[in-house]
Amino acid sequence: MLGITSFFLLAIQVLRWDLTLATGLSAKNLTIYLVATILALRMVIARTSITAAGPLQAAWMIQIGYALFTWLIAALVIQYAGYDLVASGIKLKSSLIDYYVFFLVFLFGVTSAEEGMKVVRWLLLGAVFAHLATIFDNAGLINLGYIERTDGRAQGAMGESNQYAAYTILFLPGLVAAAVGSRGLWRLGWLAGALLSCVALAMTASRGGIVGIVLACAIGAYLFRHLVSYSRIAGWALVSLVILGVVLSVSEFGALLTERVFGQTASIDASEASSGRTEIWWNLFATMAEQPVTFITGYGWNVYWSFPFHFSPHNHYFSLWFNLGLVGLFTGCFLLFSCINRARRASLAAEPQVRRQLIGFVIGGIAVCGAVFFVELHDPWMYFWMYAGTVTRMALATSPAEVTQPRVEQRLRLRPAKANRDAYGWTGAQGRR
Repeated sequence: MLGITSFFLLAIQVLRWDLTLATGLSAKNLTIYLVATILALRMVIARTSITAAGPLQAAWMIQIGYALFTWLIAALVIQYAGYDLVASGIKLKSSLIDYYVFFLVFLFGVTSAEEGMKVVRWLLLGAVFAHLATIFDNAGLINLGYIERTDGRAQGAMGESNQYAAYTILFLPGLVAAAVGSRGLWRLGWLAGALLSCVALAMTASRGGIVGIVLACAIGAYLFRHLVSYSRIAGWALVSLVILGVVLSVSEFGALLTERVFGQTASIDASEASSGRTEIWWNLFATMAEQPVTFITGYGWNVYWSFPFHFSPHNHYFSLWFNLGLVGLFTGCFLLFSCINRARRASLAAEPQVRRQLIGFVIGGIAVCGAVFFVELHDPWMYFWMYAGTVTRMALATSPAEVTQPRVEQRLRLRPAKANRDAYGWTGAQGRR
């Protein structure tokens, strides 16, 4: 049910179906609310504990509670010029509360690692579907109404190029993990999906997305250096790069990507190299410096747009800091990094198939954390929290007592034997292995 729901919600967005029922309520919201109600009834009947992933839920509640408090203060007490109480309240519901609901539905809807694997496959299939739709639309084979950018960069199912790139790199490592863990036609299918992701990323020419995935691969190679075969990965990467290079060489996006990555980035002017982001961030912090207390408290939920800024913050962390102060910044970072860390620790004890997808989420999550330093996300967050809720349950389903066992066994294998072992592998020194 959860897997099909995730695919249905994505299809609504990819195919541009307008299923708005009322202000602040759409078919997406109604669908997830119905699923949440069914799960809540099941939990009541089964007397399921609601304390799973307690620290994460606490962070969600703190952030939502502080956002509600500052929303009322900004609208009713300070009364910023141009600040709309209703519009900001609807955005709070759709940008924070709904994401929390998505996280909870997938956290409590999945009850085992095996169920989590099924949901993850649906999410990955959804990503492949989105990439196919984007590529076909940009090639003129179908018309889904995606608006082309004036600079030639492709936009996709998730909206503008940088947001779509963040969505792409979130699921790209999972697609690679699915290909590595499959056989026969399924392996070819997942590998084709991974290559489609690479093509879609190249079409966006998003430097933030590329920086995010490169950074994630470097960190992931270090974190999982004891679990992966670098020779095998090098072979897969080489073949993929060759195929991707051939595809880009015969398309218009190859030259665009090269110009942005090696041309614009190499500019000695910081503003031009960052596409104006340094100037945007300077203005943001200069505004906060006018009221130094806002470095602690923030200006209030969604207040940024009541100021005469011409562009969005283009930074998820700075946006949280400006609007919700240190509370928003710390809880926002904790939510991202805690999910990733849970999956990393669980991957040390999980069985191989589950381990691959946990590693895929860790690398994809790190990639998104890097990408959102250069862009604010909107629609992709919904799919991130679906993915995070599922993977968090998979991590919880892995016995905590076994998490450190692989490292312990590895260290013991590296130690020279100090005594003869008996038939069961125990030494004579008080049964120490």
